[in-house]
Amino acid sequence: MPFELPTAEEKADYVEKQFDRIARGYDRANDAISFGMHRFWKRHAIAALNPKRGGRYLDVCCGTGDLALRIAENVGPDSEVVGLDFSANMLDVARHRIRHQSAEQLAKAAKIEWVKGDAQQLPFPDRSFDGAIISFGLRNLSDLPKGIAEMARVVKPGGNVVNLDLGHPQGIFFAPLFYLFFRHIVPIMGQLLQNDRTAYTYLPSSLETYPKPDGITAIFKAAKLQNIIYEPLAFGSVAMHKGTVD
Repeated sequence: MPFELPTAEEKADYVEKQFDRIARGYDRANDAISFGMHRFWKRHAIAALNPKRGGRYLDVCCGTGDLALRIAENVGPDSEVVGLDFSANMLDVARHRIRHQSAEQLAKAAKIEWVKGDAQQLPFPDRSFDGAIISFGLRNLSDLPKGIAEMARVVKPGGNVVNLDLGHPQGIFFAPLFYLFFRHIVPIMGQLLQNDRTAYTYLPSSLETYPKPDGITAIFKAAKLQNIIYEPLAFGSVAMHKGTVD
């Protein structure tokens, strides 16, 4: 039976259950599927966020917390990072990471708070963060413009909103290889690494309905973000957008 994406009404519950299911082996699978490159892409996105010491930053759809932890290391102990996700199991893995850090590591990093919540209805006041970032999570929302608008709402004027997600690669050589790998090899890797072919079939299938970079730029504009920048990574298979709150 061919795989079918969930409807907009089903999506939130479907995605939450899926990520709860694969949380424990999520990081290992990410390393394998991206050949470890997701770490470079996330560092690049953090640089675009441009976090400063003494600031407060939000990681939306934070998953297992790897990006939030890196931001916390960058900004130091007089700062705060909040990681929000709707998957309780993903947040459990994130908390586990903190518990296994040394006292020295904790003393040098910002305080991190983990929050279970909805990216489309952020439980934070207006203008309460110095910047916000979402990494490989926007595709999983049922209302993408609402997710970006909410990030823009909670960021102070002058702060950045950054989205890092899959792109739509072009080119007669790379694009066919990418789609072959993504659509056919990734589900097999998911079965081998996580015993979950369904979750890793959803991953490439979700790209079919995800906007191309100019569509994400339009969403950023609709959220009244300024100085919008789009940057393709990995030959366009990954896309990073940045906008500044006016």
